[in-house]
Amino acid sequence: MLAAEPGAGSFHPLLRTMQRYLLPSLLVSLIVYVRDRALVSVRSKVQVTSRLRFGPGTVVKPFSIVQTGGGMVRFGRNCAISSFNLVAAGQADIRAGDFVRTGPHVAIIATTREYRRKDRLIIEQGYRDKGIRIGNDVLIGAGATLLDGCEIGDGAVIGVGSVVSGKVPPYAVMFGTPAKIIFWRN
Repeated sequence: MLAAEPGAGSFHPLLRTMQRYLLPSLLVSLIVYVRDRALVSVRSKVQVTSRLRFGPGTVVKPFSIVQTGGGMVRFGRNCAISSFNLVAAGQADIRAGDFVRTGPHVAIIATTREYRRKDRLIIEQGYRDKGIRIGNDVLIGAGATLLDGCEIGDGAVIGVGSVVSGKVPPYAVMFGTPAKIIFWRN
């Protein structure tokens, strides 16, 4: 028997599976709207858990996936998670401020699999999770990837197809793989 939702470190796999895959999309959209006043497309996959919250006015567009393995996923108010996005937390948190916008095909992945030891199978080595922080008024271009441990300052812009793994200063405009500062917003 499953108890009420456990804390971050003890997410029961059966409960997580039910939250991710067994609730009808229309019911998920209704639950999130009533609870958070956010709009979730019935064509997206959003895990229903108290560890995943959206601010009022936030929109999750079709074919996006938003899920957690135990960490908190929180987007502020009036954010837009575009189509075909993946937002996935392991045990660490993903926290985004207000007015965050993502282009299509963005990946925000707050978990890293351990793989360094060759005397053990990769699957046996577990994970190392640091989390991701995104400030207010941030634009993340289409196809960008935010890796575990990155921090994006207020007003920053991440260019199309960029890969971010470290700290992005406030109001920096970054492009590339790895992302580098191209110029600053005025």
